[in-house]
Amino acid sequence: MKYNKKIHTTQNNNVTLEDVIISQNYADIIVPYLGDINIFLERYNAIYYQILNEIYAIIYIPLEQYYELLFTFAEFDINTIPTMFGPYSLDAIEDSGILDMHNHPFVPLRGRDVLIGLIDSGIDYRHPTFIYEDNTSKIVSIWDQTLTNGNSPMDFFYGSEYTNENINEALNSDDPLTIVPSVDETGHGTFLAGTAAGRYVAAEGFAGAAPDAEIIMVKLKRAKEYLLRDALIPEDNVVYQNTDIIQGLRYLVRKAMSLNKPLAICIGLGTNIGAHDGTSILEEFLTGVANYRTMAVVVASGNEADLGHHYEGNFPEGAIYQDVELNVAENEEGVIVQLWADTPDIYSIGIVSPMGEFLARFAPRIGQREEVELIIERSKVYVEYQLIEEKSGDEFIIVRIEDPTPGIWTIRVYGDVVVSYRYNMWIDREGWIRPATRFLSPSANTTVTIPSTSKVPITVGAYNHLDNSLFIGSGRGPTRDRRIKPELVAPGVNIIGPLPNNQYGIRTGTSIAAAQTAGASALLLEWSIVLGNEVNANTRTIKKTLMRGATRRGDITYPNNEWGYGALNVLNAFQILRGQL
Repeated sequence: MKYNKKIHTTQNNNVTLEDVIISQNYADIIVPYLGDINIFLERYNAIYYQILNEIYAIIYIPLEQYYELLFTFAEFDINTIPTMFGPYSLDAIEDSGILDMHNHPFVPLRGRDVLIGLIDSGIDYRHPTFIYEDNTSKIVSIWDQTLTNGNSPMDFFYGSEYTNENINEALNSDDPLTIVPSVDETGHGTFLAGTAAGRYVAAEGFAGAAPDAEIIMVKLKRAKEYLLRDALIPEDNVVYQNTDIIQGLRYLVRKAMSLNKPLAICIGLGTNIGAHDGTSILEEFLTGVANYRTMAVVVASGNEADLGHHYEGNFPEGAIYQDVELNVAENEEGVIVQLWADTPDIYSIGIVSPMGEFLARFAPRIGQREEVELIIERSKVYVEYQLIEEKSGDEFIIVRIEDPTPGIWTIRVYGDVVVSYRYNMWIDREGWIRPATRFLSPSANTTVTIPSTSKVPITVGAYNHLDNSLFIGSGRGPTRDRRIKPELVAPGVNIIGPLPNNQYGIRTGTSIAAAQTAGASALLLEWSIVLGNEVNANTRTIKKTLMRGATRRGDITYPNNEWGYGALNVLNAFQILRGQL
């Protein structure tokens, strides 16, 4: 049975819910319906929706209707419009103490009866590292959100689900892709899955962190084109939207609960769009899952530290304004700048273009929106104020510059109410803008990306295990609300792993460190849940155990914004659990 129910069809319309979910002609709106979806259906004249949980739902409306409403309703903001995310990757298990756990003389841990869930670019299920000796798969299921010809998971209404039985049938056929046509075009998901749970491949000197764990993969569909256009992101980027990631989380949790097995989740995606304080909708969902018993959630800290995409504002006492300079590269399609203040501070901005055109200060008012087309230059500037952003409660200003003139743009920040003297500014993440587009006086601090600023999940940075140096791009804390992030670092530089078409390759990035930590978490879940030593284990207990067991250098003060509480060492963590330290 295919669960693409025809829900709320119009009188002359036979369009299904699946059709509008994947259609480029429908917009997605996240609404806090709180039990009564009809209020929002009437408000937006909508007929298609999906319930996410008891608080949030997604409503789908035609794109032309969406743009008509965009400037009508003040609640169309950073929370209701889907946020976009991209992937982070460009002998390690021995340094993390993982290999010692595989071969432990008394309690060898390899992830038996534990699930590892990934939400990413998919998986090459035909790769040998995911196949047992009897030619069956260690993959429990794949939910491919991009394919429409198979059976969608119950109550999810789109994509195609392939079970372990389907995958085994494909592996034993002459043409596997005719049975399970799901592939991984970028290799990112395959690499992370192998890093977390790949089987031993002696010829390549490769093993995943939890080689006996089973895998559940959600292959994300790409973000809708209108979202990329509105966010000024070039369409050739690999970009996903938070609504599909949230659905992926729901799928992983349901599968784990139905199988009654513990679950370690790896998130190797991130964005700079948001408050960086754990209050985004995706982070709410991640924190909710992280609080479940028998589950551990691990998130990559991002690769943004050295890219110049963050500015840490310290407003000068007694000053009227402070200038923040942003270099925009040649041929940049557009730039989006966010400013987040700390309550009770209130700021307003003016803008000076590279050719000297001055956009006077826009007064900060609730829902204030201004759009200005420069006279000399071709650029169009859009500014919006949210004096009290819904989730964080802080002031949020967004500046959107279309077709920006290359050169130095000045954001003139005025202090209207200044108490904390602090504000933070971000531009888009790597890949979405050109390398030369950056703040002239950036800060590497608070470059942990969303959703790694979540309250409960384990945030992991990357280091080079060969020379014990921090990966230069590893996202650094603290969060905007001054929490220590990352909690840990793990090997993430020049790591070998599986790639599509039976290949192996070398990649670098914090998502790889997160995958290794997810595998390490699976080992602790095996000891805690499967072996019955701590049946109430969850993300909090796994995180605290890994923090206690982390390797700490004598020349570094911990915790800190770069290394957190130290480098992953699951053997030390296990010995602490057993009272041997």
